Amino acid sequence: MSDKPAGTNTLSKKESNVVDVMHDSVEIYFCTGTQELILLTPQAASALDRHAGQLMTVVNDYHTATLAYSAAVQDYGTSASNISESAALAVKEASVTNAENTLQQKRDAMQKLLGDFAADGAGYEQVAELIPVSTAKNSGTRSGPGKRYSYAKKGYIDKLGTGVRHRVKLKAGDKASAKDSIFTRNNQGDIKGINTAALKKQIAELNTSAEGIKLFSADDLISIDTTLCGWADSWNASLSVAKEIGEHVDISAGAQFLRFSSNLGASGTWEPWKGEVAIKAEFKSALTLASGAAMANYYIPDRIGWMLKWQAQGRPKPMDMGLIRVKLGISLIGFAGASAQLEGQLQVTTVGANQMVIGNRQGRLPRFHERRATGAQFHDAREKNEDGVKVSGEIFGGAKAELKLTGAIQWLQPPTMTAHQGKTGDDAKAAAKYVDFCSISESLVGMAGAGIGGVFQCDFINGRFCFSIAASLCVGVGAKGSFEAAVDYDKLNDFAGWLIYQLYGLDYGFFEVVTKRAFTAFSQISVLLLSDIKENIDIGLKNMTETISTIGDIFTDYVKKSEAGIAASSKRNQLALNVILNTNRLLEFTPESKGILLYMLTRHSVWDHLDIDNRGNGIIPDIYHDRKQAVLVVLHSIQTQREWFQVFSHYNATGADLADGNSALKYMVAQNKMNELRRFLQEGLNKDDEMDKIYRNLNPTPAWGYALTMNNTLPYRLFRVDNPFYPRQCEFSPLSETII
Repeated sequence: MSDKPAGTNTLSKKESNVVDVMHDSVEIYFCTGTQELILLTPQAASALDRHAGQLMTVVNDYHTATLAYSAAVQDYGTSASNISESAALAVKEASVTNAENTLQQKRDAMQKLLGDFAADGAGYEQVAELIPVSTAKNSGTRSGPGKRYSYAKKGYIDKLGTGVRHRVKLKAGDKASAKDSIFTRNNQGDIKGINTAALKKQIAELNTSAEGIKLFSADDLISIDTTLCGWADSWNASLSVAKEIGEHVDISAGAQFLRFSSNLGASGTWEPWKGEVAIKAEFKSALTLASGAAMANYYIPDRIGWMLKWQAQGRPKPMDMGLIRVKLGISLIGFAGASAQLEGQLQVTTVGANQMVIGNRQGRLPRFHERRATGAQFHDAREKNEDGVKVSGEIFGGAKAELKLTGAIQWLQPPTMTAHQGKTGDDAKAAAKYVDFCSISESLVGMAGAGIGGVFQCDFINGRFCFSIAASLCVGVGAKGSFEAAVDYDKLNDFAGWLIYQLYGLDYGFFEVVTKRAFTAFSQISVLLLSDIKENIDIGLKNMTETISTIGDIFTDYVKKSEAGIAASSKRNQLALNVILNTNRLLEFTPESKGILLYMLTRHSVWDHLDIDNRGNGIIPDIYHDRKQAVLVVLHSIQTQREWFQVFSHYNATGADLADGNSALKYMVAQNKMNELRRFLQEGLNKDDEMDKIYRNLNPTPAWGYALTMNNTLPYRLFRVDNPFYPRQCEFSPLSETII
């Protein structure tokens, strides 16, 4: 036996505690896949240990490099969020680059030894999961159970000849004699646990000799009993602890490979998630040993994110769409799950009615420096995207696979001034936070079925705003397939914030990422959620029962009922009150929505003059008092001079463009509507002079990188140019042992 350790492993974060993983030559292995004891000559055992040690080392080195890279990215992100640490960024970026290069070297070495990944085939070359039972002493006697896992290529094990190998099989897979099996199965044949009593009974009844050859000594039987019962107890326990995935014992080739790729071979214990073992931090608390499945959390391209840019047609330079990232929770199952850990790029694929993420060796994640310098860019939101490879459920582990995908597409919401103005040291707050604007799950949302695809598209389908977003925009060139995502009801405000800020960045030009019908539905929904039928709309959106058609019908009916009669006057009064009480909601309205609101608030008839609730609460009655105040609130929500004219050119019952796309006509139409509104504001106590003041104070162009705020506030008056610190001063997620 060599005194040189096969690898090192950090067992504790305290005091830099490091243990050498010694690989003694063993003579007895237990193979979990075949449930047999394999007896080897010392020479064959020593050679097998060297082979397994090579596999363990390349996987362990890769995971160690992954953690170092993740920590370097986090360190850079922490400094990037603090302007006072700007001088350190160059050094910290160099550290990320070094860690990135090391990671690539370790990945290349690992992939060379493991072989190719065939996403459309069987995955990787199979490995055999072995549990060393006894070690050879100098005296030649055997002793000491080996509480660790060992992995060798299945082809290597199969080539061991009968001269150096002998097999003794336990009763495990024979369903006809289930009472004698070491596995407990349910009615579907799934293995629900390991029967420790049956295991001990079979060990006690092992033949100690065969054909005149002594196979096991009394010490061997003790070692076998101690080792295998420890293994069985740990796997049974892993099924009972709190977890997100894994309800059965899986000894398939895919499950064995996932345990191997999760770096279990470097573990010195049965249960590496207990204590302070940090062999593979991403899976320390997520891997269910018995099922060979894990839930892993990823930020892609990394937790800092990258700038997404859109080269809109007719614009001289790309439009910044802000910093984005994707947060994913992925069930890692079988060879497919292992590929998500081990490969340098990802792809989105479909399995039946589900979407899942697997590895992609053909592409690579753009380097950190590239991501920081250029980000991701697209031209035509509808251009065809490269599909991910088609796979079968077998690569995920067959029918027993629990395919789970959770997460969100997040954008870095620009800061408000009050979050950081005048703050220093410990009192300073991060200026910007990542928020979800749509959610991802394993279930497809129907974009492809509706014929909506492309690089980046949003539509209203099956009661929700839905997205199809190319993986390449999230992970970089080389990533294949598209994520289908949806806006859940509780994220509707965050979606609105994202959408309106994109319009703001375009200075309220056409945003082709969102389909026209979805944009119209959003504008109508925004108005309805301020109306007296808000509760009904809420119920429809929560239950996902609304469609483009039903929303249009409800909106048309609401407008019709608000245009005539005493009841219509009451509706307008209520609408005005809702606008006044929900001022900041208007910052999430499209120009079309604001145009509709102005139209609704300024309708009047003889009944409005007879309505005693339409004259305010002041000493001097003021007709349309609340409505005029609501109109001014709408005008105060306008951000730029161009939006002002967009609002007035959509000043009608449906929010349609009165200029019909004619930019020259737009200003003429808008001026006519401005005059109409001026006459309304002159009713009662004159307010039309305030309308003129609002327009004079408007910014000529967007001040990109600041949060939207009402144009009569101090922050608005201060934010006249782009924010030089966006996307700096950001709040990133903390370094977590369950997040890559």
